[in-house]
Amino acid sequence: MQYMTSEERLIKLDKMTNTRDLGGYETQEGRYTKAHHFIRASSPANATKEDLQKLYDYGVRVTIDLRSDFEKQVQPSPFKHYDGIENHEVNIMGSEVVKVVPEEVREYRDLGGVYIFMLEAHKAGIKKVFDIFLNHPYEAVLFHCSAGKDRTSVIAALLLDLAGCHEHDIVKDYSESYAYNLGMIDKLEEIMDEENQKYLASSPRYMLILLDYLREHYGSAYGYLLDIGFSEEEANDIKEAFLI
Repeated sequence: MQYMTSEERLIKLDKMTNTRDLGGYETQEGRYTKAHHFIRASSPANATKEDLQKLYDYGVRVTIDLRSDFEKQVQPSPFKHYDGIENHEVNIMGSEVVKVVPEEVREYRDLGGVYIFMLEAHKAGIKKVFDIFLNHPYEAVLFHCSAGKDRTSVIAALLLDLAGCHEHDIVKDYSESYAYNLGMIDKLEEIMDEENQKYLASSPRYMLILLDYLREHYGSAYGYLLDIGFSEEEANDIKEAFLI
């Protein structure tokens, strides 16, 4: 099967409610993104043994933890020492104390501005993530932050745009995080200050702001990858590994 519904992309786990495959999206060239290659997720800190085994059985062999030192200390990842899974830590915001929502959100009107800030201020971290993607063209790679909706969504959006997916699908993929996160909102609020709790939403407008900026300044995710240091061959390799 090439096309996948939202329900088919969702990997149903007991304690990782926002875990989804990025496969099964149709591209503008009539191809499809490959399933069992890139999986976006929320924090695995509370995952059950059954959840972890299910992900391993699903094919996950590489994980990328995008969280800050603070988040990893408060909610340690079980993948760090999980047999058979290669775990990477890329503190994508470069701060030791990010608490689910980046502190920089205070400087912007909404999360759209924060996502733009991430693209521009943290190119080195994003390049590290995509270097891992480049070096693992055949494995299933799971990447996550805490809620799986901001840092994770920026990476997912770049992947889907690189693949040539339709903009409405990229926005829809982003927006689904809110519904899937409803069951974990209380736990997330425990490590967030009250002012930032409002940013747990996933308004489609925020992703549209990011995509508009990406188009205006880089043309596409492909152009962005070239800007942060990838060769055309490397960018194409990441793209082709994601397509069927």
